[in-house]
Amino acid sequence: MDALVRLLSAILVPLFFAGMIGSLLVVIFTVIRDLSEIFTSDDEAE
Repeated sequence: MDALVRLLSAILVPLFFAGMIGSLLVVIFTVIRDLSEIFTSDDEAE
């Protein structure tokens, strides 16, 4: 049982951190896009 827990933790911990990094990238790109929409006037968008 201990070996199974160690195997699962060896697999799941890196996946968790990869998911955290992916979520961080989504947040960064969303903030950049939203800020560009806020500071771009409607005349420039057309």
